[in-house]
Amino acid sequence: MFMRRFFILFLLLPIALYASNDGAEKLLDRAVTKLKADSGVQMEFEYSVYDADASLLFQEKGTLLIDSDRAVKGKECFALLLNELKIWCNGTVQWNYTGQTNEIYITDADSEEAQNLSPLYIMQLYKKGYRGLLKKETAVTVVTLVSSDKNSEFDKVKVTIDNASLRPLKMLLSMNGNGSTEIVIKNYKAGCDFSVGQFVCPVNNYPNVEVIDMR
Repeated sequence: MFMRRFFILFLLLPIALYASNDGAEKLLDRAVTKLKADSGVQMEFEYSVYDADASLLFQEKGTLLIDSDRAVKGKECFALLLNELKIWCNGTVQWNYTGQTNEIYITDADSEEAQNLSPLYIMQLYKKGYRGLLKKETAVTVVTLVSSDKNSEFDKVKVTIDNASLRPLKMLLSMNGNGSTEIVIKNYKAGCDFSVGQFVCPVNNYPNVEVIDMR
């Protein structure tokens, strides 16, 4: 749930072009392909949560690691590192650490919840009942994904993609009138050489933590 409330809002430039739903899907496919081709990726980002009146409730900085080279059955290895929330996934097992409760939840990477937490999940929502609308601007393109299901957690998702590099810059997730979450990517580093251990929870680093195995 936490990872799905991930990604960004951008100050839009004047809209130069409206493209079709097919154009939005093709652009997202290209962006996902580029992200995977970058292999080891490290993103530094700013994470913000807003209430229904767009008032800022919470903000902090974090780090996201993605390693497509170590993907297991299409499940990318990733690590999301915030102050009170940390998630590790090695493609087979996923660990969610919550500092406020000092708990670590362990699930299979194949579980529905774990798949929804994947960093690439948001950019592929158009394959899961979301209609894509594309607005191309001078330097970026904004793809808006609108859900066809009134009961979906997110009624609208905006993904801002750099036209030159095809890298995601920002995303905004609107939660059906219950506020929104945005992430602004401050730094993007490709070709990182990660170790296997960076996608496994270091349980011993959290003394007295309660480990809850949901597998």
